[in-house]
Amino acid sequence: MNTNQEKTLSVLSLNCWGLNIVSKKRKFRLHAIADRISVEDYDIVALQEVWMWEDFDYLKAKVATKLPFTKYFHSGTLGSGLAILSRFPVLSSSYLKFTLAGRPLKIFQGDYYVGKGCGSVCIDHPEIGLVDIYTTHASIILYLQAGYGGKDEYEAQRITECWQIANSVRASAAQGRHVILAGDFNSIPSSNCYEILKNHGFMTDSWLENHQDTMADTISRFERNQLSATDCIQKFGITCDSPIDSWTKHFLKQEAYAKDIGDRLDYIFYRRTPEIICQESKVVMDDYIPGTQWSYSDHFGVHSLFTIAGQSNRAIGNFAPVPSQLARPDFSNLLPSTLDTAIDILELEHALAITTANGHLALFILSIIIAFGLYIVQITLPVIYQDNINVLLLSTIICGFLMILFSAVAIVSLVVGFVFGRMEQRSLSQYIIDFRVSLETLQQQSNIPKKSFISTTTTATITNSVKNCLATTSLSSSYSSSNSEGLIVKK
Repeated sequence: MNTNQEKTLSVLSLNCWGLNIVSKKRKFRLHAIADRISVEDYDIVALQEVWMWEDFDYLKAKVATKLPFTKYFHSGTLGSGLAILSRFPVLSSSYLKFTLAGRPLKIFQGDYYVGKGCGSVCIDHPEIGLVDIYTTHASIILYLQAGYGGKDEYEAQRITECWQIANSVRASAAQGRHVILAGDFNSIPSSNCYEILKNHGFMTDSWLENHQDTMADTISRFERNQLSATDCIQKFGITCDSPIDSWTKHFLKQEAYAKDIGDRLDYIFYRRTPEIICQESKVVMDDYIPGTQWSYSDHFGVHSLFTIAGQSNRAIGNFAPVPSQLARPDFSNLLPSTLDTAIDILELEHALAITTANGHLALFILSIIIAFGLYIVQITLPVIYQDNINVLLLSTIICGFLMILFSAVAIVSLVVGFVFGRMEQRSLSQYIIDFRVSLETLQQQSNIPKKSFISTTTTATITNSVKNCLATTSLSSSYSSSNSEGLIVKK
């Protein structure tokens, strides 16, 4: 290992879109991704959606000389799809399974069956010691109506997932460890999920940190139609739904200068300390696989390069809270309005969960009644049509089939309505309690001045398409306890 590599830490995050059957050109693309990673100088690679074991085996073999320490996280029926590759020794690994992720009847969405969660490893860096690396893939975005104005079916679940992640990274930081959190969060920077990670988990968005100074000029150029979709990838950190991506552009109708430029859903967050500071962050793998017109994935990757300093100097710079502060559960920079909104979303989801569960239980009772009625019909028809063999045979087949069908429906409805339904309701109830406790704590402390780590905020008026790529607050307000809401978004 050379000295220069010890002074920097190069991190890649990529959603590989490695679903079997569903993902197009999966094997070819995953091999191309492995080949690309093998020629780069990454120290840490956090991957999502690596579902097939054969793909992971090829990837491990391809990068073995540069990234010899690998960890795949097993979970659920189909596997988590999460993996971490490291240049440095892995001392331990763990998997935090999300309490709420997907629904059992949404089979083709798959979130429920893969056991979604957050995988982590602790590595031993030669300069700065212990670093906890996290990779995650949050529940999907599914709008019941087209566009961001519709209701997102899984927003409440993602809020609970990011709450779990935020508490986990806080625990790592409270132990004095450095933290890097990467993955596909399926959340735009103006979301509650982003706010929870930033202001409760005290994570810094490495991409925003390196692009906030030029953002005002970028927005101005965008509004004057001076940026193409290709330009917007780097200028706004677009990682998904770009019209440039060969696998998603057929869903879109954008022209080169269209306002719908895609979304920023993939991030590399980190705990900003004097020992580790991001010096560069950019979108990568936004080009085509050599010799083809195919993108590497339906997401672009994010690459962040961190400067490593062996000596701590807390006298300069704006850094995350110290471990002793994070060890206190009442220490948070979340705004009460963020928690209020989250509680409202969770309460609505709880009410919907009760209605849905009751509907399944009603279907269970109805199916039992119908199945019992079919049984009565089957035993009475032979008495009525004892001389008509054809009628008896046909009725037996039909009634038997329908009894099996409604019995199956009854069993599924009971499991989904009672087992999953009650679990979902109780989980949501507990999260509502947790959020309310945090809100009450913040309100009690509202008159107590807290140390403001960084106090500047940035305000700009931008379109909805840019809103999906930017944070509601600039990096400069990441650790501020002020009541500023940051960027004002208007259409």
